[in-house]
Amino acid sequence: MTIVDFLNARLDEDERAAHAASPGTGGPGRARADVAAKRRIVNEYVRAYREQMSAVAGASGTRGGTPGAPEAWGALHAWRKAVEHLAAAYAGHPDYDRSWAV
Repeated sequence: MTIVDFLNARLDEDERAAHAASPGTGGPGRARADVAAKRRIVNEYVRAYREQMSAVAGASGTRGGTPGAPEAWGALHAWRKAVEHLAAAYAGHPDYDRSWAV
């Protein structure tokens, strides 16, 4: 299971539980908005990862330095760290992989 698969499964669970959110926490609307924001973070990580891997694959036949702009690698790293922080909230889950710990 990848960190993305893990987070999507946890977010699915959170979304199903959102209807029971208490008014003191902002209610179901707030809980659903929280899940949606986290999904956007996960999706941006997936997009950045695919983009960078595509750049690497496209440049595999070239000579010279590492394919992809340095800032793109930095952005991918930042998105990965964000995803790892999101996963850390579920560290007690049996499917949590300790290699994701930040």
